[in-house]
Amino acid sequence: MSKVPTRSPTHREVDLGRLAALGLEVDELAEDGVVTLAAVTELAEDRGRPVSHYLAGLALATETTLAVTPGLPVLTVCAGKCQSWGALDLLDHAAEMAPRRGGFALRVVSCLDRCDQAPAATWASADGTAVLAPATRALLDEAIASAAR
Repeated sequence: MSKVPTRSPTHREVDLGRLAALGLEVDELAEDGVVTLAAVTELAEDRGRPVSHYLAGLALATETTLAVTPGLPVLTVCAGKCQSWGALDLLDHAAEMAPRRGGFALRVVSCLDRCDQAPAATWASADGTAVLAPATRALLDEAIASAAR
């Protein structure tokens, strides 16, 4: 079975070298290998770049992770090959929603092993883990709204 979608890519991936450089910038903000989403967002705003690029760099080129508040549901988004199918747009949307909606933590990984259903994300809560693939803004919004119920 093929591990890539049967449909054509819809987006262009960001060069890994560029993401690595952005990831190193985020590394400088980390304390004990952890950085907050707020700090990454502020860095992106200061540099005039999309927060998704810094988040992808974090997942693909560093050992640093985003801070996760225990007990909150966790939205995990793939930032690897899923970039070719819109993962960075989903990351920008999730990063925008996190401070406004609260109630969830964001994780970014290099792969969720759902490449054939890209872009892939998961929503893990006390109720279990749901695979959101192919993930859309609407699916993310629905998962985030479920945390408020």
